[in-house]
Amino acid sequence: MGQLDIFGSDTYEYLFIIEPDQKTAEKLIELRMFVNSMIPLSEEILHSKPHISICYFKASEFSNDLIITKTKQVLSSVKSFDIQLEGSEKWKNGNLVLKVNPDTNTLELQKKLSGAFRGVIKKFHLTIVRNIADKLLDQLPMENFDYKSVFKCEAIYILKKKENKPYQLLDTIYL
Repeated sequence: MGQLDIFGSDTYEYLFIIEPDQKTAEKLIELRMFVNSMIPLSEEILHSKPHISICYFKASEFSNDLIITKTKQVLSSVKSFDIQLEGSEKWKNGNLVLKVNPDTNTLELQKKLSGAFRGVIKKFHLTIVRNIADKLLDQLPMENFDYKSVFKCEAIYILKKKENKPYQLLDTIYL
């Protein structure tokens, strides 16, 4: 059983993300619309903002200032770096993603953030669509999703949400 919170604060979910550059975001949306022309997608999937999740953790609402300060400290020595996309892949959970080829910079960034916040590490990827039945995913011509590109990561975004509500931007940390 969880410990009682004598201050009555709510627990929130936090997520560190990287947003792709405009060209990559537009390509991902184009790929999503292509899938939608063959498999009708939900409004949520159609309008989800392209991003790469780095790590996820939970904390109380009173932690916002501490999380921002600690994130700035952890990222103080991190400089902007390149993110490399290497085609696509289907996952067993019904997701179709663009693969991110993590280099030492992205892995070190993830290690620092997940260590500082005891966060759950996410596999680097950009989601095209999610939760699609295997039978439907198998109908997609995978050669259409063989996208390769490089873009610069210049900021880390801290998102926050409560329960099933959408994530909200808490802060942006520029590298």
